[in-house]
Amino acid sequence: MTLTIDALVDARPDGGWDVRSPGVGVYRGRPRAGSRRGAGDQIGTLAVLNRALDLILPVGVEGIVTDVTILDRAVPIEYGQTLFTLAPAVGAPVASGQTRTRATGDPAGLPEGTMPVTCPIDGIFYRRSTPASAPFVAVGDTVETGRTLGLIEAMKSFNAVAYGGPGLPERAVIVEVRAGDATEVRQGAVLVVIRPV
Repeated sequence: MTLTIDALVDARPDGGWDVRSPGVGVYRGRPRAGSRRGAGDQIGTLAVLNRALDLILPVGVEGIVTDVTILDRAVPIEYGQTLFTLAPAVGAPVASGQTRTRATGDPAGLPEGTMPVTCPIDGIFYRRSTPASAPFVAVGDTVETGRTLGLIEAMKSFNAVAYGGPGLPERAVIVEVRAGDATEVRQGAVLVVIRPV
């Protein structure tokens, strides 16, 4: 089960937001400066007492990531510490978190009627639990919310990547697996491509 927690936010006079930590812990997986984020999007993880919590932007918050104050991959932070600023977004509204799983890569070039499932954090992606095991998912498999798609090793810890999140259907078919086994992935990269059923 993935645990999530809303980040703290303060409205700015310019229409943007200051995004702050909701607790004490180790923060990692910060969004890239210039990327667009909206309500429900994951903006990193906060490790608290060996438990990883996905940080999510609360409802009503969106913008372009600027003034990133956390520059390292993993940084101890305090309650209320500013993580980054969201400048007002101009143009079409942000699609609220198509998934709570993210990595690098452009979802352009997806077959019509499909959706990307992306990586939540930077790390090494594993398609199987051991080299001798079958992959967690393969092309043609039907997946439901909560099914493990793979593992990501980050900071010597293994994190299960579970299917599901805002904008994703409850059930879908895997039409393409884009992330290779034991390969480095970045937050926002497409791991698999799915078609709703």
